[in-house]
Amino acid sequence: MAELIDQIMPRASNPTAGSAVVAAVNDDGTVSITVAGSAVTATCMEYYTDRAVGDVVFVIPVRGGYVVQGRFG
Repeated sequence: MAELIDQIMPRASNPTAGSAVVAAVNDDGTVSITVAGSAVTATCMEYYTDRAVGDVVFVIPVRGGYVVQGRFG
């Protein structure tokens, strides 16, 4: 089953650090990001306060998901 998941969502199921694009800002403080064409919900660091759709952000993998470190300048 893992092989099928890797074919459908290779970056989401095997996360690596890198960039992503914010697709939505959620009411609970998370953002939806696009990683290799897949939508993934990510937690944000407290200091990334001015979240906006279209932001190009740096993300790191944590426990099978992503944490947004902040927006690229």
